[in-house]
Amino acid sequence: MTPAQQTISAPALLEAPSVAAPAPSRAPSQLWRTLVFPVKLLWGMAFCQSVLGSIFVVGWSYRLAQRSVLKYWWSRRPLSQARLAFDDFLAGSEQTRVHRRWPNWFAEQNFREAIRPQPHLSRLRRAFSFGRAPCHSVWLNFWIGLRAITNTWALTLPACLFWWFGWYDGWNNSFNKGYEQAPAGPLISIFGIFLFIAAMFYVPLAQARQCATGEWRSFFQFGLVWSVVRLRWISSVCLALLYSLFALLLHVLQIAPMFLPQGNPGLEHLTDAQVLKRLDGYFFWCALLVLPAYVILRLAAARIYASGILALVQTGKINAAKLSGPEREPLQRLALLEMSPQRERNFLLRWLEWAGTRFGRMASAIALALIWFSFVAQIYIAEFFQYHRGVGWINQPLVQLPWFHYLPTRLKNPWSELFSALLVWLVAVLIWSVRRAVRNPSRAFKRNKAW
Repeated sequence: MTPAQQTISAPALLEAPSVAAPAPSRAPSQLWRTLVFPVKLLWGMAFCQSVLGSIFVVGWSYRLAQRSVLKYWWSRRPLSQARLAFDDFLAGSEQTRVHRRWPNWFAEQNFREAIRPQPHLSRLRRAFSFGRAPCHSVWLNFWIGLRAITNTWALTLPACLFWWFGWYDGWNNSFNKGYEQAPAGPLISIFGIFLFIAAMFYVPLAQARQCATGEWRSFFQFGLVWSVVRLRWISSVCLALLYSLFALLLHVLQIAPMFLPQGNPGLEHLTDAQVLKRLDGYFFWCALLVLPAYVILRLAAARIYASGILALVQTGKINAAKLSGPEREPLQRLALLEMSPQRERNFLLRWLEWAGTRFGRMASAIALALIWFSFVAQIYIAEFFQYHRGVGWINQPLVQLPWFHYLPTRLKNPWSELFSALLVWLVAVLIWSVRRAVRNPSRAFKRNKAW
């Protein structure tokens, strides 16, 4: 079982199969959630200040989005289950019980249950359960976030690199007056723009599918995800527009520090240490907008995906067997896998619906392309006002890592942090590969034999 799937069934790992599990504790009250929310927000803002911390934010947001998917499906339950409370629905299965509480940054999601004495477990398992409870979410957030950002980078990072190289080559050509090489920079940038726009038709709902299933492979189920995109084309346009609007606010915050000395001339006489301290404080409070924007976009995509996959199943456009276990099990418990009867309409109405859908999809495709172009154009304009070297190009906080901390290289070199995060990523992949080889030695042997 992968760590992403442990998000759904973490308590089940420590339970003896022959003994009934203890009754789950009550879900936290609304007052407790209100009191804890500022603490979780401040921790999230702190994590957004580094590359490694941003990976934790990605994992945390995916766990929250998975809960949002379950809540949407519960809200669409049939009348026969109208009295089923959301908390009771989550408590009805080991796969969903963990989502009775919002995801934590550090402690296990059901912390009180984890540290509660369980006589039916062996002493070793009780010690293991008690020891991992204070830091279980750290591992889950990191591992889920690492897989999520790896998938997202696979489709978006090439375009970002083309932007960066195109911009660099364009400025070099303008200074060196290489007229024969003049088209190289713009053509590289244009290719990168088209590549990014094509990827963003797919990426937001692919991220939502990975949230819903907890499985990294589900991100690359192109046929199923594209079916949801085509069905929810209006919602996809609205989601892209939300991305562009949030990006506008973030780019204003990104370039604002260069204009601060004009309003306060005294800032020009600060030492490097004082400037670093002020910028650290500035970008920390910028996360008060960055983090909610990032989470809102993930929750919105999760709701779109949840509604789209439910409509596809109930209309028979996809078979329920194509769904993953974390999707099929809650839908089955809510009796939502049954196909809804479709009324037979006359030919004229069916033709008008078909024509309207075809026209709408074409119009939405054009609108999506224009909106995502506006998203990219904002990046070029922001870099024109203040160049952030490669960092401003290869990471877009709303799409990839919510890392929002732009410092001059004379104050702090961001590449050392990037290389450190890359090293951590390589070590994590190595550990994961070793664990898979240990758990499935026969599969590893066959793979090596094939090579």
